[in-house]
Amino acid sequence: MLPVDELKAIKVRVTECLHLASAHFGKTFPEIPVKFDLTGKVGGYYCYHRSRATGKITQYFRFNRVLVRENLNEYLDQICPHEVAHYIARTEWGMGIKPHGTEWKSVMVDVFKLAPDRCHSMDTSNAAKQHFIYTCGCREHPLTKTKHNKILRGYGYRCRACSKPLVFSKEETPVDASVNVIPKLFVSTADAPLSEAHIRQIAGMIIEHQVLALVADPLMTDDAKLQKLGKALKVSPMAVARHPNPSTLPGGVTHAIIFGDRQIERQQRVAAAFEQRGAIVRKVRAGRA
Repeated sequence: MLPVDELKAIKVRVTECLHLASAHFGKTFPEIPVKFDLTGKVGGYYCYHRSRATGKITQYFRFNRVLVRENLNEYLDQICPHEVAHYIARTEWGMGIKPHGTEWKSVMVDVFKLAPDRCHSMDTSNAAKQHFIYTCGCREHPLTKTKHNKILRGYGYRCRACSKPLVFSKEETPVDASVNVIPKLFVSTADAPLSEAHIRQIAGMIIEHQVLALVADPLMTDDAKLQKLGKALKVSPMAVARHPNPSTLPGGVTHAIIFGDRQIERQQRVAAAFEQRGAIVRKVRAGRA
């Protein structure tokens, strides 16, 4: 399993920028979540949302993990400060300011000592393209985000073959050559129940990978939790399974995550067997990535 040092570096850089702003303004700017769920050609976003029903404010940063991996230096030098500057400007001067107005520019120049460039200059040719799958009466239709948004605003499309209206089915990001693909992942917690903490830990370990198939240890009997893990890893439900035979190991496994909190000797044997087969094995304990 490859480390996620690039993503950790982004989080560290965001924290550094917040500290610089806190020192400059003489006040603390709280840390907000950092997500790596952007696709396409967009490098980053500062997101702000206020619930009309409750008034609750939600804020977070979004970055493009494909572009991070291919343009780490530009992210650390320019894009992280750029997005943090939006957060600082909106916090300091309110939501009525222009996104790239005087206030944002002053943070870039006075706090981060950077040119206030509005757009990045990264090569985005490898960024994954997002599609929205619609169905009619005869086949699937992959629509662009633009057309999907038009449908959400009330516009209608019909199939030219069967004339039936297109109905939303699912959101899909095709496998991209620049994304690290795990063809078949084996997960084992031995006889310990698969917990929410396990699911978060596993998802965190392979955040920049795309898992095509997931197979669990036969001792893990909670199929509902296994499907929840598959959903967290964005694996098709049809590609999530529990190996049926506790006396054998599943074939075709390319990566394995083995938790060693229970049945330690047994887990060590399982890990060693997969390593002998050439699989990439990560041996961990619960709560320790």
